Amino acid sequence: MRCFLAIDLPEEVKEELLRIEREIQPFLVGNFVESKNMHLTLKFLGEIDEAKLKDIRKKLKKIKLKKFKAGLGKFGFFSPSFIRVVWISVEPKEIIKGLYEEIEKALGNKPAGFESHVALVRVKKIDDKRSFLSKTLRIKIKTKGFEVKEFVLKKSTLTPNGPIYEDLEEFELN
Repeated sequence: MRCFLAIDLPEEVKEELLRIEREIQPFLVGNFVESKNMHLTLKFLGEIDEAKLKDIRKKLKKIKLKKFKAGLGKFGFFSPSFIRVVWISVEPKEIIKGLYEEIEKALGNKPAGFESHVALVRVKKIDDKRSFLSKTLRIKIKTKGFEVKEFVLKKSTLTPNGPIYEDLEEFELN
């Protein structure tokens, strides 16, 4: 099964992200993330079998971190010269990156690059990039604070109508 680890977002944060999506929609063509699928990915695990899943669950239960406050940050693009994904950062980056690093250590991996973000749209085409970038600078992002109390192991099933996510287990933060 295809799995990943994520932080779920409260409804009021998703509503703000949907508002932002509506504001940028006239400037580009792409696949916008539906509210029900909005989350912050901590680690993509890929295809794993039941035995590996059991081992991962056991390792993740050993993570002992404190819950924390988070909020929306600013627009981001992995490559501003060739925009393929538009996202909003999630702050505080240092604490979220720390959670990511603890997950990697627990799984026996060396932490690599990590960007704390929520994807809004996978871009197919931007007709006027200058106007689009100008618009992103003018949008006021309401920082909608929320408490992160856990991270979630999710199963992802790809369908022609988009992914379907299913929570497999929650890992509480102290």
